[in-house]
Amino acid sequence: MKDLETIKMQAILETTTFSGSAFAVNSQGEQIFINQRIMERMNLEEGVLVTAHVLPNYDDKRQSIPWRAMRVDVPRHLPDSNMTEITSTQLDNQIIQILSDKSAFGRLWTDKEIASLASTTAAECHRACVRLHERSTICRVDFSSDPNKIKSAVMWGADISDFKD
Repeated sequence: MKDLETIKMQAILETTTFSGSAFAVNSQGEQIFINQRIMERMNLEEGVLVTAHVLPNYDDKRQSIPWRAMRVDVPRHLPDSNMTEITSTQLDNQIIQILSDKSAFGRLWTDKEIASLASTTAAECHRACVRLHERSTICRVDFSSDPNKIKSAVMWGADISDFKD
């Protein structure tokens, strides 16, 4: 790879920070840092699928966040059929069923775990979970092992009782 030659990768915007920057995740589960300037200019929100033009992150940050976005493209068109709405509704129902399974009471789920049971991608699952959370249908928690780091893991539960203990 030549100096400053970016790599394009699909990613889902997973977490925004208080400063306005964000972290996306690619299909391999690697995180991508997106700075505040890009976030504001592109008017991005959590759950959006983007094409990120990335470079390896700075040496001191590469261990935890391997990539940094230099540019982000957002899909410009939406499908005009009702098929997307039907598929979204079906996926939403599958996710609710997975999270509400009484045998998994108190369990917190990652996007990847839900996606494997729902036979979809982690990115599609994340978008659906964000949508369900915005409707107050499911619960979300962001975990971080180090209070000084911005990186966190997003997990989902059927209701607030799943987060006890």
